[in-house]
Amino acid sequence: MKGEYGLKILETLEQSAQTIGNVFFIFSLPYGTSLNKGLKLLARRQREREGRQIDREEKLRFYDLLYRLRKEGLIENINKENKKSLQITKKGAEKLENLRLRKTNEFPQKVYKIENENTFKIIIFDIPEKHRKKRGWIREVLRNLKFKMLQKSVWIGKTKLPEELIHNLKNFDLLPYVEIFEISKTGSLKQLKT
Repeated sequence: MKGEYGLKILETLEQSAQTIGNVFFIFSLPYGTSLNKGLKLLARRQREREGRQIDREEKLRFYDLLYRLRKEGLIENINKENKKSLQITKKGAEKLENLRLRKTNEFPQKVYKIENENTFKIIIFDIPEKHRKKRGWIREVLRNLKFKMLQKSVWIGKTKLPEELIHNLKNFDLLPYVEIFEISKTGSLKQLKT
């Protein structure tokens, strides 16, 4: 699921379950319309019972997005007052929180509890240029965990990696770009002092 439209639908359903017609109305508002403004326009539309002319392509795009949201388990159909309605699922609420986090470019904490271990860990990452802020975030985290930089994207240390860090890497879709190795036999690493 991508972008602003999915976020708009999930935010609408976070407030309460809505009929498909109401969700479509919010979806079809101009790009950048805030949720509050959209809900006000929806209330006015319902009062006036006036619809606007619907573009066929816009309608197809909307139903395609609804299909993908259902397939991903982010929304579900329910019957509310004998009308077919949609509501956000628990998985959808989690995805919404992640989308909001990305949208505001807020990153999780950079400082985690440090627990030393006897084994070396080598962390290698190749994060695409379009995610350079995330690259900067992971470097700062590793620096704070007392890892040493061997190259810009290769770090070594003896600190235990907190589960919360792994969870944050997953939430920011960084796991496909990060490799973590634990070294049990030091070989030439004996000379390294961390």
